[in-house]
Amino acid sequence: MKKAIVIGLDGGTFDILGPLMDRGDLPVIKQLMEGGVSGKLRTVIPPGTGPAWSSIVTGLDPSNHGVYDLIVRADDSYNLAFLNASSLRAPTMWDLVGAYGGTVVVLNVPMTFPPREVKGNMVSGLLTPLGSRECTYPPDLLDTILGIDKSYKIVPTQSYTPGRIDSFLEELTDVVRSKSRVLMELLKRNDWKFAMQVFNETDFLQHALWHVIDPEHPRHVKSERERYAEKIFDFYRLMDEIIGKVVEVAGDEASVVILSDHGHGPLHRFIHANNLLLESGFMKVKKNPASRVKYLMFKAGLTPLNVYKAGNALGLGRLRMGMRWTSKGYDMLRRLFFSFSDIDWPQTEAYGISGGVFGGLYVNLKGREPLGAVEPDRYEETRSRLQKVLTRLTRPEGGPLVRQVLRREDVYGGRFKDEAPDMLFLPHDPTLAVFGDFEFSSNSVLEPASEAISAQHRMQGIFIARGEGIKAGDEVQNMSVLDVAPLLLYLMDLPIPDVLDGEFRKDLFEETALGARPPSFCKADEVPGITLGERKSAEDDSIKQRLKGLGYIS
Repeated sequence: MKKAIVIGLDGGTFDILGPLMDRGDLPVIKQLMEGGVSGKLRTVIPPGTGPAWSSIVTGLDPSNHGVYDLIVRADDSYNLAFLNASSLRAPTMWDLVGAYGGTVVVLNVPMTFPPREVKGNMVSGLLTPLGSRECTYPPDLLDTILGIDKSYKIVPTQSYTPGRIDSFLEELTDVVRSKSRVLMELLKRNDWKFAMQVFNETDFLQHALWHVIDPEHPRHVKSERERYAEKIFDFYRLMDEIIGKVVEVAGDEASVVILSDHGHGPLHRFIHANNLLLESGFMKVKKNPASRVKYLMFKAGLTPLNVYKAGNALGLGRLRMGMRWTSKGYDMLRRLFFSFSDIDWPQTEAYGISGGVFGGLYVNLKGREPLGAVEPDRYEETRSRLQKVLTRLTRPEGGPLVRQVLRREDVYGGRFKDEAPDMLFLPHDPTLAVFGDFEFSSNSVLEPASEAISAQHRMQGIFIARGEGIKAGDEVQNMSVLDVAPLLLYLMDLPIPDVLDGEFRKDLFEETALGARPPSFCKADEVPGITLGERKSAEDDSIKQRLKGLGYIS
């Protein structure tokens, strides 16, 4: 039986793995590269965890699977909501494998909560609410997992704050060890055809601790590097060891793919898009006395981010901005600080929600938004004015602040293109990122990144593949996350649906192998399908709190 296993190192980058391999620290990964193909893996726009992993497992771009971010505007309000598995409206690898009779083991892939029925085993991933027991299929699989390892966690419960590196690294290490034990045991117990495990912990570590190992980072401290750099590299050495053990358990007949959803690199400064919209007149403040007072206090510097910084300066490391994403904390901060509740939406033309490498702006369109202000016949004119404002921004040191401004139709053409941000903009410098909250955590348009995060996503991740017929030691060029699904289907000797956006990359294989077994293609309606509903979202406080601490909400 032809089978394939995918090991995901969320946010993995050759910028870190390469130097470690050069000094002999990652022998397993290096051996896999020498025995197969490898190279940088281009991700989707935006290069976020939700859209990128969704594209990897479907072979479709975000406008054809419906996931653009982990967060969206909640239905009938301007509150933040989180997507779930029903938001991914396309068949996945495990759906296709199951449709053709194969058994799967799928663990901790983002966008899988709540888990759907699969032919095999599934444990949901990032966005699983804290403490939920509805995180596995079949439901009793959770008891089996806790029997294997009672300490099993889907994501760490602890987040990084300055001064707490030891405990942060310790829990990351414990979590990946636990996940690997469960993965290997389930591989042994199942006659599987497709297996996939995503380790988000690589991403969590890099978001938090990049400054420790990067001498060029503005927050770098030499003494901190001397104390912690090797402990950080120990984590990568552990991941290499885990990959070796998993590959051994998977067996020689299994093709192996190691990949990341995006890359990573240093983050120095934040752009706060909603502050820009306020300053340029696209967003208006309510005229009632309470909102005006809160706005004046906001302009004077009373902001959640400043409170967080003050807490750290006073040694209150456990005082986290993340408290705003608990029910009581959020309600309290809405009363104390300037927020979206103080915006005059019927007079507001645009707002920002999506952040990260690309900023996402939405026109407050009448008939689409709850309190839309922009008439449909003014939609294009509003977007043109937004583009002019963005392109005229400059950095304090000189030069443009924004490199590229895109309208959604410049990027997307799929069936869900109307759900994308109306405008996307890319900062000029990759060390700049757009703050991802929809609230006003700062009163600046541009400022240094908070102490809780020192790295952000990049467009190039990692790709390594070894299996029957794959070339040995070749470097692949221009590989996209969209191309992964066609590759996996071929490796498992399954037909490739013709509707996929990804390409089957013949250049990864020896010509003799493709001659002996050419790829087969099928029409989409020939695949035993599943029924997928409308996009759903949830305003879950435990999700918000955990994502805040792990760097997914800035």
